Amino acid sequence: MPLNDVWRRRAVLALGPALLVAGLPQTARAATTDQAIQMVEKISGELIQIVRSSQSQSNALTQFQRMFVTYGDIPVIARSVLGQPWNGMNGAQQNAFVAAFQGYLSRKYGTQFREFRDAQVRVTGAKDFGAKGILVNTVVSYANQPPFSVDWQVSDRSGKLKMFNVLIEGVSMLSPERSEIRALLAANGNSVDRLISELQRRS
Repeated sequence: MPLNDVWRRRAVLALGPALLVAGLPQTARAATTDQAIQMVEKISGELIQIVRSSQSQSNALTQFQRMFVTYGDIPVIARSVLGQPWNGMNGAQQNAFVAAFQGYLSRKYGTQFREFRDAQVRVTGAKDFGAKGILVNTVVSYANQPPFSVDWQVSDRSGKLKMFNVLIEGVSMLSPERSEIRALLAANGNSVDRLISELQRRS
């Protein structure tokens, strides 16, 4: 699904723990809402700088993937998207899937983010959900389009403050990715090795 289509979806969904990634350990956290807000402001600032630059698409995608690795909790995202099959994979397969998924997602959304050259991102608040992370609320606006909400879920459960989900108008971005990855797995005979190869080939 094109990014701009997802970002323009209007859904009446209650924001709260039900939209958080399932299975996050109930561990103590030290991150504050101010720290979470600062990270989201840094992410959005760097992202806008990339999309507004005159560099080549290839260089922009490289920078976008570097951002994704730096700020995203990729193993948590990948495990959540794949679901139950993750538990049956050995360590090498898990690492290979995380790397393939990271590249696939970076290429998929990196190309579409270039459409948002004139976007403005404004933080409107943040709420701490305890062990399940912090939700930072932002509003995105750009020329001739109505503003829409983008909420960032962050946690320091991995030892460093990281983003593990984005909600567009209350709709988790993990939902369509989860459906797509599991459909690809089924299409590849439920073979995780074939799924990894498929993700490596996809742009």
